[in-house]
Amino acid sequence: MRKQELEEVLQRLEIDVMALQETRLAAGSQAKIPGYDLHRNDRNQRGGVAIAIKRKIVYYRVNVPEMDTMEVVAVGIPTERWGEITVASCYQPSGRALIEADKKALLSIGPRVIAIGDFNAKTRDWNSSRLNQAGAVLKRYLEGRADTIATGPEEPTFDGRGISRPDVLDIALLKEIPIVTTIESLHEGSSDHIPIMLTLHDDQPRTYGIVTKRVNWGEFREEIQRNTALPRIETAAELEAAVVSLETDIKTALERSTTETVERHRRNFVGELTPETKRLIRQRRAARRRALRTDNPEDRRAANQLSRRVKAALEEHFQENWRRHTESLDPQDRSMWRTQKALRNTTPKTIPPLQGERGVARTNLDKAEVFAGSLELQCRENYPEEEDEQHTAMIEQILRPPTEVRSGIVNQK
Repeated sequence: MRKQELEEVLQRLEIDVMALQETRLAAGSQAKIPGYDLHRNDRNQRGGVAIAIKRKIVYYRVNVPEMDTMEVVAVGIPTERWGEITVASCYQPSGRALIEADKKALLSIGPRVIAIGDFNAKTRDWNSSRLNQAGAVLKRYLEGRADTIATGPEEPTFDGRGISRPDVLDIALLKEIPIVTTIESLHEGSSDHIPIMLTLHDDQPRTYGIVTKRVNWGEFREEIQRNTALPRIETAAELEAAVVSLETDIKTALERSTTETVERHRRNFVGELTPETKRLIRQRRAARRRALRTDNPEDRRAANQLSRRVKAALEEHFQENWRRHTESLDPQDRSMWRTQKALRNTTPKTIPPLQGERGVARTNLDKAEVFAGSLELQCRENYPEEEDEQHTAMIEQILRPPTEVRSGIVNQK
């Protein structure tokens, strides 16, 4: 990922900490990212790792012991609830075996460790398409540790660029992390390595709400008339006292005539998905992983078919929720005004990248293939899965009217 692309991703997604691998920076060279501190471990422009961390975050640099094959740079972040969490950016060069001492040293740099990066260790346990030697070594090592797990995204982190099969190379090792985490691939930048995002979620539920205050002005007027008296004012001191008394009466009447409601702020505006839709989504994910592993046309076709079914189910779900939402709008409250304001919002939206069967379409040829596949899908004949084509042809043959040819003209009787 280029420096400009990196800065755009950091600012747009508001990322607190970013782990970088294969930085290829020369020792002593200057590299800056606005709003972030950059800590590096360079390797003669051939590899290298770095961590970019927001300057507003309290942290400190962690001393990492010397390792034989792995490149690591780490920072420690103190938290009020969980204590110190050490974040490490790691790179294990391809073709070099993971050494037992390196794994122990990496996971011993702090009581709670998040080690994330390109380990070049493949196993289906973290969604890689196959098992390699480094993956087998790391898997056996983690099986003996109850305090550490490995997690990888469902989509590939390396697109292959047509030379090799897309696969998951970037994963995260979590040691004693008592926080719910999610990991996903981000289709950002022009590199053949796709960034991943690890999100830490607080397990304590938060209260999201919108406080609305409404004043009953009729009740307010009655409160003022009942409790406010106009005193006789002859001196400046009496005037000051009367002003203070009137101000107090107005505040009291306003408080008594105001009602406060908290409207729950729904984070999922489309509502809960149905069990059938969730089942289809799970099947689609499994089919996509199978297609990536086998690269079989039948498996890709099955994955595409499930994708279309999921898309149709989501569209039906969204339409039903929108219908219920519009029917629930009430002119007496602010729901109708908020909806029309949202619909009139003209803020430009970021156009997502084109997605093909093998991931993001980056070259002109890949983009043309995506458009061609879309047109082929839209223009083909619709044959339901359960349709018997032989039976249909027989029925059409029986019902077709006889024809008679005369002087080169086909006449139907």
